Amino acid sequence: MSISINNTDSALKLLLAFVPEAEKELSVAAVADQLSQLDLDGQKVEGTNSIAQLIAAKYNSPLAGQTDSDQAEISQWMTMSSRHGPSERQIFAQTINESLVGKTYLVSNSITLADLIAFANVHAFMESLSAQKRFNWNNFSRWFDLVQHSVSAEALAKAGLKLVAINLNAPAPVKKQQAAPAAKGDKAAVAASASDAAAAAPAAAAPAAVADGKKKAKQDTPEAQKGEKKEKRQPAPKEEFKIVPSMLDLRVGHITNAQKHPDADALYVEIIELGESEPRTVVSGLVRFIPIEQMQDRDVVLVCNLKPVAMRGVKSFAMVLCATSPDGNTVEFVEPPKGSKPGDRVYFEGFEGAEPEEVLKPKLKIFETIQPGMFTNDDREAGWYDDEKKFHKLLVGGKVCTTATIAKGSLK
Repeated sequence: MSISINNTDSALKLLLAFVPEAEKELSVAAVADQLSQLDLDGQKVEGTNSIAQLIAAKYNSPLAGQTDSDQAEISQWMTMSSRHGPSERQIFAQTINESLVGKTYLVSNSITLADLIAFANVHAFMESLSAQKRFNWNNFSRWFDLVQHSVSAEALAKAGLKLVAINLNAPAPVKKQQAAPAAKGDKAAVAASASDAAAAAPAAAAPAAVADGKKKAKQDTPEAQKGEKKEKRQPAPKEEFKIVPSMLDLRVGHITNAQKHPDADALYVEIIELGESEPRTVVSGLVRFIPIEQMQDRDVVLVCNLKPVAMRGVKSFAMVLCATSPDGNTVEFVEPPKGSKPGDRVYFEGFEGAEPEEVLKPKLKIFETIQPGMFTNDDREAGWYDDEKKFHKLLVGGKVCTTATIAKGSLK
């Protein structure tokens, strides 16, 4: 059993390093100027995607997908990710970014071939992106950072890849720097600078004088006085926009009814009371994780100021906050403390009292910036880690929200 991997095929190199059983059993050779090829149990295949699917099916079936629909979706993602060229890469990154709204991985709720192959294929593209572009594509960047930390540094090195520093915070605005003035006594530097300016723009004003007496004379000219007035009119710099957890409108809701979505097998449609004049309709992708019996007559935490979105023809007006276990196999509700009532405000410790945004504007990426820090701790308490790794508990009336069993799980 052997495999020949093209020198540039980082995706297959990463997969082999991620599945050590395959790496130990297969005889690996590097080739150039030809497709990667695999000879496994008498079956010969070539091409990255075909080889990856065969390896995953033999050595690590969860990577290949647990259901027929997952396997079909994984195949589609792998096909899209194999298209090369700057324009194709940009379109693919945008597709990932849009597909990951409310999701952690590309397919199902755990890492699959789709994530590993796509990650390897977009690695160079991510390295080329500016900090602003990475922030604009927050879901894409969050996913990329999760995948690169789901494999070992050794596996990345074997694939010829390296960790890319991802910062999901908004980049600081770039300030224009003015050239530092020449030292007062450096007459030669001033004269040279003036000479250069005169040569570049003959119609410009005469060079600045270097002697203190000449400087004083220039300060008295009408042109200098106009320049001073113009400088005074410059507006003050805008304050930096800071994203904080209190911008989220989190409230206690009570599910009064939940039914399967008529056109989507993986979705529930819930009717949730929030203490408002009318209940809200909410669509959640929880069918695979929570039985419909456990969806009835229970309190939950809702994100209420996301922009409403239609999901398979049914518009959803909030999002139920859930915790996902580190292995991605378990999803549970974030539960408000006993005695909570529909409409009660839910807030992060240290951010109480501030009014949330009326609606989270998608282009500001507010939820996408806060969500990567939202977790449960070792005691199953829900909260948010700030940049200094301080944990701010998620509270209702001073009492903490929890999960049934999930510790160190992500919230979304």
